[in-house]
Amino acid sequence: MPYINLQEASEVTGKSVRTIRRLCNSPESKEYITYEDGKLLVEVSFLERNYPMVNKPNHGIPPKNGIGQNHAMASQTPLPDGNPQSPEKLLHEIELLKLELRHQTQITQEKEQQIDILKRSLLMLGEGQKREPGPETQPDALEQEPLPVEKKKRWWAW
Repeated sequence: MPYINLQEASEVTGKSVRTIRRLCNSPESKEYITYEDGKLLVEVSFLERNYPMVNKPNHGIPPKNGIGQNHAMASQTPLPDGNPQSPEKLLHEIELLKLELRHQTQITQEKEQQIDILKRSLLMLGEGQKREPGPETQPDALEQEPLPVEKKKRWWAW
């Protein structure tokens, strides 16, 4: 029966190390765990019964840290995650991005045109309205009596 450590179990199930440790500490899991070199190991089949596997464990692949590997194993480059994209798919994605860029450029131009139209209409409205002279610009404003100021009513009686 294959055993994996808590970190690998966490990666395989997508659960945290703490959750895997709680599972291992339960009384019914005693026959499915073992200790090797002071590390807790859990049986893969027991782990599969309790948590769904997100990633399958890779027992044939050497560990990534390079400890105990010979030169040939350490110099191997890891395979990229996922499948490489085909050139046709990449070209299609490039075309989609070009279309999106054209669309954004068109929207920007329409917005600029609308801004120009609004600026022109504001200028036309501003020139069409002439400011009426206010009381401060009239020559006889100094001779007029000031308006009586109403006294504010207070809410208290004294």
